[in-house]
Amino acid sequence: MEGWCEFKARMKNGSRIMTKLDAGHEKTVQENRQYMRAVIESLRFTACQTIAQRGHREDQQSTNRGNFIELLNLLGKFDTIVSKKLSSGPGNAKYMHHDIQDELIDVMASMVREQVSNEVKLGEHFALMVDETKDVSKKEQISVALRYLNNDMIHEEFLDFISAEGLDAESLHKSVKQTLAKCSIDKHACIAQCYDGASVMSGCNNGVQERFRQEVPHALYIHCYAHRLNLVLVDCVHNVKPVAECFATVKMLYNFFSGTVTHKVFMEKQQELEPTKRTVELKRLSDTRWACQYSTLWAIKRTLPALLATLVDVSNQTNAHRATEARSLIGLIDAQFVVHICMLESIFKLTKNLSDHLQTKDLELASAIDLVFAVVDTLNDKRNAETWTEIWECASDMCETVGIDMQRPQDFVVNSQTGSKEPLETSEDYQNHCYFPVINRLISELDRRFSSDSCHVLKGATALNPKHETFLDKDTLLPMAEHYGVLIENLSAELHQLKRLIERKNQRGDVVSTTHDVLVLLRPYKDAFVDLFKLVCISMTLPVTSASCERSFSCLRRLKTYLRNKSGDARTSNLGVLAISSSRAKALDVEAVINRFAANHNNRRIVLL
Repeated sequence: MEGWCEFKARMKNGSRIMTKLDAGHEKTVQENRQYMRAVIESLRFTACQTIAQRGHREDQQSTNRGNFIELLNLLGKFDTIVSKKLSSGPGNAKYMHHDIQDELIDVMASMVREQVSNEVKLGEHFALMVDETKDVSKKEQISVALRYLNNDMIHEEFLDFISAEGLDAESLHKSVKQTLAKCSIDKHACIAQCYDGASVMSGCNNGVQERFRQEVPHALYIHCYAHRLNLVLVDCVHNVKPVAECFATVKMLYNFFSGTVTHKVFMEKQQELEPTKRTVELKRLSDTRWACQYSTLWAIKRTLPALLATLVDVSNQTNAHRATEARSLIGLIDAQFVVHICMLESIFKLTKNLSDHLQTKDLELASAIDLVFAVVDTLNDKRNAETWTEIWECASDMCETVGIDMQRPQDFVVNSQTGSKEPLETSEDYQNHCYFPVINRLISELDRRFSSDSCHVLKGATALNPKHETFLDKDTLLPMAEHYGVLIENLSAELHQLKRLIERKNQRGDVVSTTHDVLVLLRPYKDAFVDLFKLVCISMTLPVTSASCERSFSCLRRLKTYLRNKSGDARTSNLGVLAISSSRAKALDVEAVINRFAANHNNRRIVLL
């Protein structure tokens, strides 16, 4: 009996000890997880804001230990557990080291990529968009983005930055495939590729697009529409003589007004002449910036009085070099220059609007084709005497405002077989030798560079747009259906049924006006319209531009600056994912991040589970 009582006492005391141990363990875990929440939130905040995380010196004596540690200390002022961990916790368990930062950032970026991967799998099709740029450390970075349908909406999501091992087609192709495999995305679900016109990417024999298409035969190559439009403008700028001369003067003006002294005088003159309006900066010309020509022309047209006043002021200064250059520029700003500025600003405004539309994420290929040829039609409509008269009157008013004589003949070399020189004296001379050649060049280049996508396989995209004249035309859809493996017999029956379905819907007052409306209409009946539903999804997934890759380069410039040029490739890529997909990053469950980190982290110095 005494032994039995002693055994019961031992068991009772042991259960109390185990209970206390379990309670203590739970409390420790909760405190550790609360501290890790502060660490993760600090990293997520700095990543989404694209600000530097590490400091130049992070020791205790430093007055600025970097944004991450300083933000963590700030959170510690409002949280006693975080403060206790930072002040009295073990030195090897504060989890602020760069390796821990990299691991947590990688966990969050991987969770974002998994979301994109799962959405691509649900959408069944995706389009691949790739572009490359050079970062501040002179390293070539490849940007990979995807376009796909999710919940009947178009998504364009950034996937990864890849440090290019080589710039040949084989290396680039290998890097792209590795990225898709790393993100668990089946390359055979790719229905199109969108790159710029560089031969290494677009080459029809050994380019990246051809190598990828050999492995995925239905992955069509689409030359980025925004790049095409930029090539049209660059061709017009360089190959139409009066335009080339005008833009040469514009570039000289920008270089001159970029100087500290001249820029200050220029700003003062604008405020003096137009005190109620905001000052305008001159814009730099670039052959690679989409539609920058219009912004440059608009800025000069808007500030021409202040610009001339500045040149006159500088020409009277004591600095001989600046004064001589100013007098030279005054001589170049004559009636011919003003007429060209007004003329080109009016024409390039159309291409600026087109460029802005082409860069929208949800633009469909069929709509993009219609937009391009709508601009062609508008240019043809502007090729008349009435439009030119408006431009001429605008130029005359500007010349009168700034004191330029419109009647003085301007030397101009006419492109004729004899090469004879004839002066531009009248409005008709400018119209025939400047205005019409520019419009003709733009129209011919737009037709040449964009007409190739209005036929063959991609022509089927227009046949799925209710606004197009070939809507639901079987012959137009046939090449697209054959390319993507759709049975023609099934397609014919589905087209007939869809026409009836749209007629009934129109009778009820519901208008089907876009390809997206067709997709929404077919969604409840997708089992009955299997092939047609597939073609509609593919049509909406076909990419228009690689603008998403271009936008990622802007983020890269904020991430990898002069002071952060030694950042590792993996860290740069992961930070890019969190910054570009900031809405997804901010919606991540912190508890899930901690659980994954705890499962991955072998050296557990603090208990998280």
